[in-house]
Amino acid sequence: MTNIKSPIRTLKGNLLLTYDNDIWAYYQVSPKTISQNNPKAIQENKEQMANLMQLLAPYEDVELIMFPRTMNLSNRFTKLSEGFDQNNPDIGSYYAKETVNLLEREGTIYRPSFLLGLKVKDQYIAESLKEAFKKISNELADEVLGFAGYERTDGETILKKIVPVSNEVSQLLYSFSIRPLAKEEMIYVNRLQYIRGMPHKIEDENHWQDIEDIQSAIIRPVNKGKGILKVEDELGESYLSILPIGTFPENMSNMSIFQFAQDLNFPVEFRMKLHYPELGGSQGLQMRAGWLNNRFKDEQNDQEKHGDEPTDRVLTIRYLLKHMRERMSNNEPIIDWLGCFVVYGNTKEEVRQRSLSIIKLLSQSVRVCRGKNDQVKLFYKLLIGQPLGGQMHWKQRTNVDAIAELLFGTITELGMDSGWYIGRQDVVGLNGSKGEKTELEELIYASNKYVFLNPLAIAEGIRGALYDAPHMAVTGKTGKGKTFLVGLIFLYSSFLEAQSLLIDPKGEKRKWFKKLVNNPYYQQNYPLFVQHLNSINYVTLDAKKKENYGVLDPLVYLDRIDAKQVAQDMINELSPLGKDHKLKGAVLEGIQKILTKRENGELVGLMHVVDWLEEHADEKIHEYGRFLHLTITDSILRLGFSYGENNGLDFKEKTTVLEIQDLTLPKDDISPELYSDADRKSLCLMISLGRFCEMFGKRDIEQKTAVYFTEAWVFNKSNSGRAIISSMARVGRSQMNQLVLDTQFIDDLGTEDEKGNYGIVFAFDEDSERDKILTHLSLECNEENRKEMKRMIKGQCWMRDIYGRVGKLNVHSLFEEFTEALKTTEKTSNSEAEEQVA
Repeated sequence: MTNIKSPIRTLKGNLLLTYDNDIWAYYQVSPKTISQNNPKAIQENKEQMANLMQLLAPYEDVELIMFPRTMNLSNRFTKLSEGFDQNNPDIGSYYAKETVNLLEREGTIYRPSFLLGLKVKDQYIAESLKEAFKKISNELADEVLGFAGYERTDGETILKKIVPVSNEVSQLLYSFSIRPLAKEEMIYVNRLQYIRGMPHKIEDENHWQDIEDIQSAIIRPVNKGKGILKVEDELGESYLSILPIGTFPENMSNMSIFQFAQDLNFPVEFRMKLHYPELGGSQGLQMRAGWLNNRFKDEQNDQEKHGDEPTDRVLTIRYLLKHMRERMSNNEPIIDWLGCFVVYGNTKEEVRQRSLSIIKLLSQSVRVCRGKNDQVKLFYKLLIGQPLGGQMHWKQRTNVDAIAELLFGTITELGMDSGWYIGRQDVVGLNGSKGEKTELEELIYASNKYVFLNPLAIAEGIRGALYDAPHMAVTGKTGKGKTFLVGLIFLYSSFLEAQSLLIDPKGEKRKWFKKLVNNPYYQQNYPLFVQHLNSINYVTLDAKKKENYGVLDPLVYLDRIDAKQVAQDMINELSPLGKDHKLKGAVLEGIQKILTKRENGELVGLMHVVDWLEEHADEKIHEYGRFLHLTITDSILRLGFSYGENNGLDFKEKTTVLEIQDLTLPKDDISPELYSDADRKSLCLMISLGRFCEMFGKRDIEQKTAVYFTEAWVFNKSNSGRAIISSMARVGRSQMNQLVLDTQFIDDLGTEDEKGNYGIVFAFDEDSERDKILTHLSLECNEENRKEMKRMIKGQCWMRDIYGRVGKLNVHSLFEEFTEALKTTEKTSNSEAEEQVA
C-alpha cells in the first residue's frame, strides 16, 4: 500500500506553495467553441495558442489540464422547473426527474474544463541590492530556524509576497480569456485528483481547509504490473490508469488530442507537464543541438564514404535538428513535455477496456503506453504543483506550434446549459460500424455530448448569446426527421408556462396522438402522458360543418387595414389577376365597401365581396364574381369565405393543435403555374391561417406564446406568402412570442436581414442548396462539408445555437411514449425485411 503525499504545502487563492518552495499559480481557461467543419477558425485558434505558449516561456514550468467537470443535472432542472406550467406542474416535474435518471444511468454527466498552471518565479527582482540582501538573509534565517526545530515562515506569508507578481501574470492572461481560480475552485481541483470516478457534489468538496483532508485518499496498485491503481476515500472507491504518450508522428499537424479526449464516450483527463529548457549557455539546447548535428553529420558522411545511402533515421534527425536550430536562433522557445491520459471507472475491467479503446483508436498515429510498472510514479508526477523535473521516459520535445496543434482550451459544444434534452452532438461521423449506413442509435450512444434546449429562454434574451432573436427554424428535405424534432420541441414546450399553438395542416399530429391515448399499453404504463395528450385542445376545421364557416375569414377577425390586405391576397391566390387592373380595382373596391358596412355595424364577411362582384353591372366583373362564387360554394374555401355568421378563430386554451380537414398542399417541387384548383384553394386558406398566427402571437403582450408552423414552405411560393412569414417573424420578444418554423429551404426564412430573426437553426440536408445552408451557418463551402451533409442519415442535422456554435446533432427522444406519439409512418413487413437484410 502506498500513501501518496501531495507536493502542496499551502494554498491561498489561486496560488500554491510546494514543499520544494516552488510557487504555482492556477487559472481557469474559458474554452473556445470551434467546429471541426470550420478549418479557418481552427487555424486562427492554433495561432493564438502558439502565441500564448511563446509568452509563457519566461515562467519555465507550465501545466495544461483538461478534466471532466461534473454537471449537476438535478440543480439545472430545479431551475428549469420555475418555468413549468403552474396549473399542471406534475407533467414537467415527472419528465425532468426521468431525464436526470435516464442520463445518469449511463454514468456521470460532465463537461470538459480546462486549467492552466505556471510556476511563478519566487526570486522576483529586487529594487536595490539592500532589498535583495534582506530577502536572502530572511531566507537563510528561515533555514537556520528550521534546522533548530522552530517553525519557518508560514506558507501564507510567503504567498502574500508573491501576489503582486501573480497579478502581473493574471493581467497577461486576461486577454486570452484566462482568469485566476477562486479559492473554492483551487481546493476542488486539488481534491478531485483523489476522488476521480467517485460520485460527489462539487459544493461538498470545495470547502476543505486542511491539506491532509484534501489528499485523504489511499492510492495502491492493483496487483503488480497490471497498470491499474485503486483509489480509496471516504466517498468510496474507484480505479484508474495513467496512459503516457510514447511517440507522436514527426509532423504533428491536426493532432488534436484534447478534442479526441472530449469525443470519447467516457470521462477522461488529459494532462501535460511542460518545461522550457534554457537555449543558450554551455549546457543550453543550442549547444547540445550543435553537438548532435555534428554527430549525425559525421554518421551520414561515414555511410556515404562506404558507398551506402544515408538511413532514413539519420536524414530525419538531421532535418529536425536543422529546423530546431533555426527556430532557436530566432529565440523561438522549445518545450519538453509529458502528456498523459487519465482513465477511470468503477471496476478494473471498465478501466482496462477504456484504456484499450484509447490505445487502439490512436494506434495509427500516436503510440500510447500502458506504463504498467510506473502508475504510482505517474500519479505523483501528474499532481498539481509538480514540475516536469528530471522526467526522461515518455518525454517529448517540440516547438510551440506543435503544442498548439493539440487544441488545448477548445470544445465542440451545442445547445444550452439548461433545458430539455433533444439529442447528442455527433462524434462518430462515418466511423460507425456500418459507415454511412450506421444506425442513428449507435451514433447517439457513442456520444456523451448531450444537447439541451429551453425553448422559452430563447425568447427572453440570454447574456452572452450571439443571436438576440427568439425564433427557431427547422429546414430540410421531407423525410429527414424535421417533423419529429419539431414535435419533440412542441411537447417539451407544452410542459412550460406558455400558450402554444401547433399548426398542422395535414392533421398528422392529432392522428398519432389519439392513436397513442387509445392504446391500452400506454394507458397502463404512461397514464400521466396520456392525460397530458388528452388535455390538448384539438381543433379540426371541417368545411362540411356550418359552424366552421368563416373561422378564417379576414373580414371577421382582422382590423380594417390587415383585413383588406389579407382578403386581397386570398382572392389573388385563388385566381391570380396578374396585370388585369380592372378586376384588381373591382376587388379592392368591393373589399372597401364591405369593410365600410362592417364599420357601420353590419355583420359582414368575404362572401359579401364575392356577391358584390357577381352583382356588378360590368360583364367582366360580373363573370369574375360568378366564377369565385362557384369555386367557393361547397368547398373547403367556406372556412375563409363567409357572411360573418360565425366568430373567427380565438383560442384561450394553453395548448392547441389546429388542422384543416381535406387540406391538400401542392408538392414542393411543383411550379406555381402548374398548381391545381385544389392546390390554390389550400394556399388561399394558408394565407389567412398565417395571418391568424401573427395575431395570436401579439394579441396579449403579457402572455408568453409559441407558434409551431409546419409545412411553412408553401408561403415561399408567392409574394403574399413571403410577406406573411416575414410578419410572423417580426412578432418577437417584445410581444413575448416565439415562432418555430418548419420549412424546406433556407431561403424560406426570408432576406438576409430576416434570417436574423431566427436565433436557433436546425438544418437537415437538402441536396439542392447545400452551399446556401453552409453559408447561412457560417461554415466553409468545401467538399468535406458537402460530403458531410450528403451522408447525413435520418435524424441528423446541423444545429446553430444561440451562441453561434455549429455542430451536427443526432436528434433523440429518451422516452418511448414520445417516440410513439411523434411517429409519421407505420412500419410494414416490407421495411422490416429490408432492415433485417441490411
